[in-house]
Amino acid sequence: MSAPDRFAAYLLKEPYHPRSNKHSNALLELFLEDLVDQCAKFQEDAASRRIVYELNQKVKVGISDWNVDSVVGPPARAVPAIPHGRRIARALPATYRIACEAKAIMTEHHKAQRNRLRDLDALHQFTHRYDQNTIVAAVTVVNIGERFRSPLRRRATTHKSPATLAKGAIDLLRSLPLRSQPSNGPGLEANAVIVVSYDNSEKKIASSLHTRVPAPQPGDPLHWDSFIRRICDLYTQRWSR
Repeated sequence: MSAPDRFAAYLLKEPYHPRSNKHSNALLELFLEDLVDQCAKFQEDAASRRIVYELNQKVKVGISDWNVDSVVGPPARAVPAIPHGRRIARALPATYRIACEAKAIMTEHHKAQRNRLRDLDALHQFTHRYDQNTIVAAVTVVNIGERFRSPLRRRATTHKSPATLAKGAIDLLRSLPLRSQPSNGPGLEANAVIVVSYDNSEKKIASSLHTRVPAPQPGDPLHWDSFIRRICDLYTQRWSR
C-alpha cells in the first residue's frame, strides 16, 4: 500500500487538526518509506546510514531561517543502528540533499490554496539559496469531502461542488514552476497532490483516498508515482558522485 493510501487510513485514527504538525510528520515519514522502497540509490544510502532524516528542521541562510517539514542528508555525527521496523535513521543531517514540505487544503479552499501556493513558492526560493543542488519537494493534501468540521469552529462547513473546489486548488498548485537542474531557474524539483475524501462532521470519521478525476492521474507530474520517480532520478543523478 502506497503512502497516499496509508495516509488516508491514518486520518481515520488521528483526526485532522489544522494546528498540529503530527499529520504532516506522518505523511512525510510515509513518503520516505516509499522512496526507500522504490529508489535503489536512496535505499542503499539509507541502509548504510550515509543519509538520515529529521522533521521540522530549522534551515538558516544568512540572517533568515525557515522551519522545513523534513530534510534528508548525511549525518552530522555517527548514527547508531536503525531502529527495528524503520528503513532510515532519524538524526540531524549535516547538510540537506532533500527538503520536503507537506501542506493541506481541507476547507476554505479559495483562501487556503492561495496561502499554500505562496508558502511553497517561497520555500523553493529560500532553500535554493541554501544550496542550489538541494532537491526541494512539496506534497499537498486536498480534501474533496462534502463536509468538514474544523476544530477551531463550532459548526461544520458544507462544500458546494467539492470536485470543482478540489480541481481549482489542484490547477493552482500546478502553476508552481518545476525544474530539473539549477540552470532551469527557480522552481521545485518535485510537486505532488494527494486527494482525500475526508468528512469529520459526524462522530464516525470517513476518510479514503480519492483517485478519480480531478485527482492527478498516472503520468501526471502531480501524481504520487511521478513524484517519487522524479525525486529518485534527481537524487541518483546528483548524489551518486
